[in-house]
Amino acid sequence: MSGTIEGRFFLPAAARHVPARASAEADRILRIVDEGGAVLAEAPALAVTVTARLAKLTRRFDLPGGARFETDDNDGADALLRALRKWRRGRFTDRLERAWPIAGLSLLVSLLAGTYFISQAVPIAAEWLALRTLPDVAHTMSEQTLLALDRVALRPTALPAADQAKAARLFTRVAAHAKGGTAGYRLVFRGGGVLGPNAFALPDGTIVMTDQLWAFVKADAEIEGVFAHEMSHVDHAHQLQRVYEATLVPAGLAVFTGDMSQVSQIGAILPGIILQSAYSRRFESQADDDGAATLRRMHEKPSHMADLLQRIDRSVCGKEGCPPSWIGNHPDTPLRAARLRAEDKGPIAPAQDCLRPWKTGISLRCLGWD
Repeated sequence: MSGTIEGRFFLPAAARHVPARASAEADRILRIVDEGGAVLAEAPALAVTVTARLAKLTRRFDLPGGARFETDDNDGADALLRALRKWRRGRFTDRLERAWPIAGLSLLVSLLAGTYFISQAVPIAAEWLALRTLPDVAHTMSEQTLLALDRVALRPTALPAADQAKAARLFTRVAAHAKGGTAGYRLVFRGGGVLGPNAFALPDGTIVMTDQLWAFVKADAEIEGVFAHEMSHVDHAHQLQRVYEATLVPAGLAVFTGDMSQVSQIGAILPGIILQSAYSRRFESQADDDGAATLRRMHEKPSHMADLLQRIDRSVCGKEGCPPSWIGNHPDTPLRAARLRAEDKGPIAPAQDCLRPWKTGISLRCLGWD
């Protein structure tokens, strides 16, 4: 007899066990005996299933008929398998787990793969999906979003009819110079409620303007710049891209991290939230550039929109303006204003293509962290 190990023997369909020993006998027979030497079970090695070695987890020998033998002696189990001339499952994996340089390299590869997925694969996939989303789907999403906002954040508009008519005329004028044309967008008015002076676009081309925003407007070109900016969001399906990004990032991180309790779930969700802010900043910069181009086609200066932005900023945060925020979803107002004023003389080339990180790589500047 050789390769004897100590362990526990379970009868078929039984939860109770008895102390036992397993050994390799002639003709590759696995024998299980109790402490007194009485034979509890025998089976040919080929009919026995053995779990793979994984760290210090218990090894299990499953015998025909449902009986099983368990042991905590992994080294002894390996010796028993060699005596039975039975291939040991998990041997290569176990060696890799014990080789710290390989484990460290594997971790590094996983981190690089995760970074690539978040910074490059997700934007590509989100843009592809967003631009191919059916119009009916976008319309349903927009209607449901507006209904939800009306319940919790917005109020009915109190803007005088004359002001609504003027805003609608300016909106139509801008739409005639935008990609979607006059039929591609729809202007709706709302009282701002908790949103304050604001304008935002929905996926189907609906653009919401609050009464509070209109109150800040001193020149037609200022609100025209806002309309052009929001129309750019519609043209590039930025809203849908954010929806897909918010879904793809946590899903991808969950694949890389595995189902590792609530801690891993939080770890998978939080990076997605932070990255959503970064993606939004890139979209806002693109919409600013497109809005500036539309104003130039209308023979207006993009700096008018900068005037409106800074006027609102001073009203909300005081004379010094709002402080920079690395978690905000818009670029800092002074930087936006400076860029828009520079566009009065013509389009300016971005320092880095933050809208296409898969071409140039992601950077702290794109994330707004420098």
